[in-house]
Order: sequence, then structure tokens, then C-alpha cells
Amino acid sequence: MAGFADDALEQIAEISSLWTYRTGEHCATQGMPSDEILIVKDGKVAVEMHIDVAPYAQILRIATLTKGNIVDFSAFLEPHSPTASAICIEKAEIICIKLVNLEDIFKQRPPIEHKLMKNLVAIMGSRFRDSRIQLARFVAEIVKQGK
Repeated sequence: MAGFADDALEQIAEISSLWTYRTGEHCATQGMPSDEILIVKDGKVAVEMHIDVAPYAQILRIATLTKGNIVDFSAFLEPHSPTASAICIEKAEIICIKLVNLEDIFKQRPPIEHKLMKNLVAIMGSRFRDSRIQLARFVAEIVKQGK
């Protein structure tokens, strides 16, 4: 988490756990409730969105994430379920931070919350932009097939 002071990172590390996923395993699943923030420590994770508009269905790769990237931030957003899945495209170590524990840190140190939210807005903007590009390609394919 770039831009955080060492003591802030240490405090966050104390409430974090580390999970290892094999190639092909989901670390987040589209539509499934989430109460954790997930960050890639090592490995590679694909963010993919399943689109189903009868009679068409497709999986769109939105992003490929590596060390330091936030995989799932949906715990911050109602209804607390990701709008895309995260699939490990190679063995990955994922840092998991329970939102309830992170909120305790936010109460103690509001500047950490401010910095994290600022970073999340940038990430969300990037993912939204990437999603729109992939959706536009998908719609163009559907239109082309309809001719």
C-alpha cells in the first residue's frame, strides 16, 4: 500500500492474514458477500466479469493484478459483494484484511482512512474505465454478429 508510513503499515499488518491460492482458484467470486479487503502479496490474479445477456454470455478480463494491487475492495461498498471475480492465474499469496478490524484503525487514526479511500477512488476509477472498454468491445461483437 504505497504512500503509507511504516508505522501505519505495521498496524495494518497486525490485523492481516495471509492466504495462498493455487492457479485457477478464486480468491473473490462475483456476487458472493465479502467482508475483507484483498491485496496481492505475490503472484498474478485476473479480475474477470461474467456478462450474461441472453442469448449471449461472456467472461471479460478487466485487469491482471500483481504484487501490491488491491484485488477486492467490495467490503467497503453496499451490498458488499464484488461485481467481478478474481482468479489466480498463477500461485498467489493474498493479504486479507477484515473490514471490521480496519475500521477500528480508522477510528484511531483518521489519516489512514483518508489515504486508503483516496487510493481506492483511483483504483475504482481505473477498474470502471477498464470495464467500460471491455463492455464496449463485447457490445460491438454482439452488434457485428447481428448483421
